[in-house]
Amino acid sequence: MGVHPWVACVAELTGSLDRLAGSGVDPDWLDVPTKAALLVELARVGERVASLRLQVLAGASDVAAADGARSAGAWLAHATRQDPGRLRFEERLASRLESYGATRAALGAGEVSVGHAAAVLDALEELPADLDPDAVARAEVHLLGECVSFTPRQVRRLGRHLLRVVAPERADAHEEAVLNAEEARARVRTRLTLSPQGDGTTRITGLIPDLSAAVLSRALEAYTNPRRDHHGAGTTGAAAGAGDVDGAGPAHVEAGVVGAAGDGRRIPAEVRRGQAFCALVEHLPVDGLPSQGGSPVAVVATVELDKLTEALGAVTLDTGGEISAAQARRLACQHALIPAVMGGASVPLDLGRSARLFSHHQARAHTITHRQCQTDGCDIPAAWCERHHRTPWNTGGPTDLANLVLLCAHHHHRAHDPTYTTTWSEAGAVTFHRRT
Repeated sequence: MGVHPWVACVAELTGSLDRLAGSGVDPDWLDVPTKAALLVELARVGERVASLRLQVLAGASDVAAADGARSAGAWLAHATRQDPGRLRFEERLASRLESYGATRAALGAGEVSVGHAAAVLDALEELPADLDPDAVARAEVHLLGECVSFTPRQVRRLGRHLLRVVAPERADAHEEAVLNAEEARARVRTRLTLSPQGDGTTRITGLIPDLSAAVLSRALEAYTNPRRDHHGAGTTGAAAGAGDVDGAGPAHVEAGVVGAAGDGRRIPAEVRRGQAFCALVEHLPVDGLPSQGGSPVAVVATVELDKLTEALGAVTLDTGGEISAAQARRLACQHALIPAVMGGASVPLDLGRSARLFSHHQARAHTITHRQCQTDGCDIPAAWCERHHRTPWNTGGPTDLANLVLLCAHHHHRAHDPTYTTTWSEAGAVTFHRRT
């Protein structure tokens, strides 16, 4: 009886790797195009090998049973001294892939990564249970196609709107129901615990809704920005503002949260603190905070006018998260959230040659569609980026929104470096190549 093809494949791969390791050949001397192609191909080979491991793992319950292990994943974690959590994830993914042939095939061909496959399956399993199987199949093919251009995290975000592709007539109601359920669960799960460590520090642990986290994250970005602006008030002003809030705000806010619950005695202390913390964050005074790239701290929500008036569907935050339209209406009049209403009255954002520098309003409008450095592959957040004229001001370029580009400090230097050529895509992404 011959050797099983799977066993032969692994033996051949192992033999090739052993021969390569013993050759003593250094890949550092490869030319740049070859090395770049090699890196991409090795990444694809790695994903294909991962796909093979998942297929074997899906049918390895007998291996676990032979040694009395809880599962094949637990057995493999012990046998290879790997993190059990990672192997449990792979075992679950292997089982889920059995129901999605297109994703399993794409992973096996190296067309998508394990992270992409998990994101696709998560999105498909969030679709309504009564959706037509043909629509689910179309949704799977569509989302796999998006994996070519987007990261797993981005695919996960696109997957939240997958119903708009295959059943648009059901999308708004479904998204609203999903978001309302998520927000309700988030309120119940909200926690905040302060644990003094006895060494001059206090450990803070908690769980808060995405909206409150988005506001807090935006404020923290202002402080962690390595190029933050002080403009006189700076940290001192922020500290003074925070002191004013700490002196009176939290006690009153917490009392309000408890009173709103109806029976404060039934709400655990950590829940009250968590809810009070969220209310405090939503009312955080931002006038004393460092600005972000020259703009005041704010979270921008992009919403279509009809959704805002009807309180139906999803509203996208410029931090990448989503909230319900009803939540957006509640917060629209507060400084914590600035609605960018699509389809409403427009605001003039072009200054032509009348101004040398871009305004805060232009930068804020620009970040609705460009949330990161516009260099292809760069993930520096827009709040840390610098404003750049695509057509330079000194050559006649206007200070108009269409001419605004957000670049991190590193790539802003590349844009002005004559030893690099700059290439623009139709979507506004920029790439740099050293001149030969």
